Amino acid sequence: MDAIGDSEDALSSGNDKGHIENDVIHGRVTRYLYILGITVMFIYGAYIGVIGLESSMNIEEGLGTTSVMVVFVVSFLSCLTFVPFVIDFYGAKFAIIIGELGFVIYIAANLYPSWYTLIPAAILHGITESCPWAGSSFYVTFLGHSKSKKSKSLKKKLNVPQEAYVYKFFGLFYSMIFAGEIIGSSITAAVLLGFQGHSNIINEQNITGQTEGYSTTIMSPTRAYHEEVTTESITGGIYNPLARCGSQDCQEEYIYDSSETNLEKFNPSKISIYVLLSVFLVISIGFICIQALFLPRAPAKYDKLEESDEAKNFIQAENENVLSGWQSTLAQFWYNTKSQLKLVYQHVISPLHLCFMLFPFYYGLVYAYNLTEYTRAFVSCTIGVEKMGVAMVVLGGCSVVGSLIGTFIIPRIGRKKCLVLLTLWHFGSYLLNYFWSPNPHNTWAVYLIGAVNGIGSGFLMTILDGFVAVYFEDRLGIAFSVKSCITNLGIVAATGWSTRLCVYVKLYLQIGFLFISVLSISIAERLYNRKRKHKSKIVLQEQTNTLSL
Repeated sequence: MDAIGDSEDALSSGNDKGHIENDVIHGRVTRYLYILGITVMFIYGAYIGVIGLESSMNIEEGLGTTSVMVVFVVSFLSCLTFVPFVIDFYGAKFAIIIGELGFVIYIAANLYPSWYTLIPAAILHGITESCPWAGSSFYVTFLGHSKSKKSKSLKKKLNVPQEAYVYKFFGLFYSMIFAGEIIGSSITAAVLLGFQGHSNIINEQNITGQTEGYSTTIMSPTRAYHEEVTTESITGGIYNPLARCGSQDCQEEYIYDSSETNLEKFNPSKISIYVLLSVFLVISIGFICIQALFLPRAPAKYDKLEESDEAKNFIQAENENVLSGWQSTLAQFWYNTKSQLKLVYQHVISPLHLCFMLFPFYYGLVYAYNLTEYTRAFVSCTIGVEKMGVAMVVLGGCSVVGSLIGTFIIPRIGRKKCLVLLTLWHFGSYLLNYFWSPNPHNTWAVYLIGAVNGIGSGFLMTILDGFVAVYFEDRLGIAFSVKSCITNLGIVAATGWSTRLCVYVKLYLQIGFLFISVLSISIAERLYNRKRKHKSKIVLQEQTNTLSL
């Protein structure tokens, strides 16, 4: 029996499992996709609104960036063991909700940020951080396969490959996720701009006392630009207040100096932060409750794995020994855990995965770059933290565009051509980030850079999860968990060097990993095609032998 059939049979034993099976038959699969997508959209929007501000609002001693790094270090350690176990034994819905509760804990800790509150919250959040992403990917793939099976059961059969439905569903899902970035960023923009007067008054007071003698202050709607007119500037030198922004930003030069007045441009007013975090907490808790009530349960074990002889022997031995209830449950638990770890290990060391793994690592670098370097060095440093929400709206909106572009063109032109297009786009975006020289007259380019980065990020995320769903369709729960783990490793690397390296050095690293990851995924594509051809030959040979009999 195929995976969908196995999954639907498994559903018949739960309270709401028969319900979802009937809904699959009656074409209600898309409804569940939208329930999942819309709820995650608002929850992720609230979360990304906080994460995007971490490197700015908690910039002293790098607390915000360090907390993000801690989240993904812990997540890396947990997603190889904890996340696959949760998905396979408790289901994707449970994994999604428990992970989102971790979001709530982390957001709440930012109400009183310190090393004693934010770091412990980051650890708790990190334990379940990968659960909603692996669980959602698992759930969306299940819905895509269910939709494909339904289309094949129609009287007028549709000649649409299963892969096309998976890419389509991932495209729709990630479009809603990126739309969540727009919602969260819009809320951030509304709150920070609404309380902008508090920080602007402070900025003006600090600026007037910075220099002796003659000075000129240029005020913009977002922040105050100060130009010193000294003897040196009169003789021909020009002071550019944004010279150390963009690719020339180096955090280590100022974040550890508590007397550094330059930090004030990164910090929004306290009241705006309290209002913003309270709104995000209400949104997150509300939509988690909606998920718990209205999102049906997907199968707890979806991988195409038949029960092994070893498992049958174990169960038979348990019955013969007649262990007590709790002893039998504990023994079954340890057996399942060891079996799960063995499957994870086999997946990780498989040649196809070894060639594939640099691709999700690169996505982790891209994700961290947009949330730490772009938000701080390009947005807060040039146009002010009050405009962060507006810039993130542009970034998130263009991520939606990139995801939709990927959904449309990948099934039409194929994965290889999409990889070439992806490489050219990302390389071009890094050149734009590197060569832009900010000054008070070209700050509009911050939004252009956000748009270019967003399109590249959305396209990359769509094609990445599509690769996982196609390459590892026989072990999806494990594959998505390990993918999230490696993505987190990339985020850890990027946040780890964030406070140590200048932005232009990080751009060199981004470009290097771009080309290395594309080369490795090209090798993985060849291995997959060879494996598929070999499998087709075996199936054809079996059919020939059957006909000859």
